[in-house]
Amino acid sequence: MSKRKRPAHRSASEGGFTLVELLVVIAIIALLMGILLPALGRAREMGKRAVCMSQIKQMGVAWYLYCDDNKEKVPIGDVYYSWTFPNPVPNAVKHPTASPQGPQLAWTEFPHPYPHAMPPTRPTNYDAAYITNPTSQPVDVWQHAIAEGTMWRYVNDYKVYKCPVGDKGNYVTYYMSHSMDTYPGSAGNDAPMIALRSQIRRTFERFVFLDVGSMKGGAFFLNYSGGGDAPPGSFGDHRPTRHGNGTTFVFADQHVEYRKWLFAASTATVETGTWGGTSQPCDCDWRWFCKVTWGNVPLNCATPGTKCDY
Repeated sequence: MSKRKRPAHRSASEGGFTLVELLVVIAIIALLMGILLPALGRAREMGKRAVCMSQIKQMGVAWYLYCDDNKEKVPIGDVYYSWTFPNPVPNAVKHPTASPQGPQLAWTEFPHPYPHAMPPTRPTNYDAAYITNPTSQPVDVWQHAIAEGTMWRYVNDYKVYKCPVGDKGNYVTYYMSHSMDTYPGSAGNDAPMIALRSQIRRTFERFVFLDVGSMKGGAFFLNYSGGGDAPPGSFGDHRPTRHGNGTTFVFADQHVEYRKWLFAASTATVETGTWGGTSQPCDCDWRWFCKVTWGNVPLNCATPGTKCDY
């Protein structure tokens, strides 16, 4: 009896794949990956934004509790410069805090050597006391500065002070509003500074913290009428682009929102270590920032032909 020869190649009907079929499957998989990977990236970013919004919400709640425990007084918002607050406040400055004021601690402190006296006995020695390049410092230096801030009693978790996608080497990535009891006259002598929570009439329109992704001295600087190095009608800090073309805010009524910028000019990011003098167009983004910082828009800012959303 002769033996039947086994075929040299298996046919498709026997369960195998032809070369053409294999290439088609690979092409389909590649197409699906091309469709799904951007969606997964957006989902991952949305998750990080959600964490950031949760953390900034905790900072807002802590700010509120601090006001409760301190007879409505808001935490000092001027990291670094709070050591040099004038004592007393100049008469020309319309500042609601009663004089004398003088050196004091802010909501968090700028990284600095330790141990030392806090605040320093000489109010002009902050340049020598602080660290020039905080991003190069070890974690313990940052943690010491955070724990000395007045908000540590209410938020005693270091991770909450930093957005999950904050810049490398920065362990504090949130800023306080320029209007929240910062250096007298820094935004102009007639800037409507807030020293007591009860001064805020429309709490849902006044932000307390925003995410900028990095840390530098001060608050989020926004000129009002001519203080500091920035001319009227300008930002002192660039509008931050975080989690897309916008950033997260927590307001005095404790609500959190993500604000997406409307204009291409708003895509500049915060530059660590810079301060003042950044000219910006008087567009709807800038007007909105003025509204949520100072409660109104300076009269020297107009957007002819443009209708803003507030």
